[in-house]
Amino acid sequence: MAIDEAALHPAAGAVEAVDDSESGPLYCYRHPRSETYVRCGRCDQPICPKCAVQGPVGFRCRQCGLVRNATLSSFTPQQLALGIGASFGGGAILGFLGGQVGFYSIFIAFFGGSLIAEAMVRGTGIKRGPIMRVLLYGGMLGGFALGALLQIAFFLNAALPDEAALPLEFWLQTMLPYIAIGAGAAVAGAYSRVRWF
Repeated sequence: MAIDEAALHPAAGAVEAVDDSESGPLYCYRHPRSETYVRCGRCDQPICPKCAVQGPVGFRCRQCGLVRNATLSSFTPQQLALGIGASFGGGAILGFLGGQVGFYSIFIAFFGGSLIAEAMVRGTGIKRGPIMRVLLYGGMLGGFALGALLQIAFFLNAALPDEAALPLEFWLQTMLPYIAIGAGAAVAGAYSRVRWF
């Protein structure tokens, strides 16, 4: 009868596993009454199922497993300033020009919105999330409103005091609709450029 040598001499890893289990259960570092046999894959602290976070290669504790920075949705102050400047400033320019060029503001605003979105992506980096959408679309629409107000002020200052001056109602009826349509076209152009966020 042949004797199985592997049964008599277990592998070194099996001996270590037996030695580890003979030392008894571990207790979670946050919940001292919870028994566990699981350790954090990074800091090697014992963790219970309540504290375990699934990491890329195993379980981790809450401190090691949570993402420190959401790089796709967090901004530095410089990125935030560049993003607001690009969207708000670009929207103001398009809003001011929209009243002056009339029907052509639709085409100019569509391509201008795409350029504003590209400038914002380059200024802030590739970001995603609701903050990025508010910065782009909200800033552009706010800039359009400022551009429309500047257009009204420019129109009122340029009006002559004699009877040849055009009334404000003429401006509101002829130019304001093109500014509003241009704002929609700019948002559509920006969306076509950065629809991924």
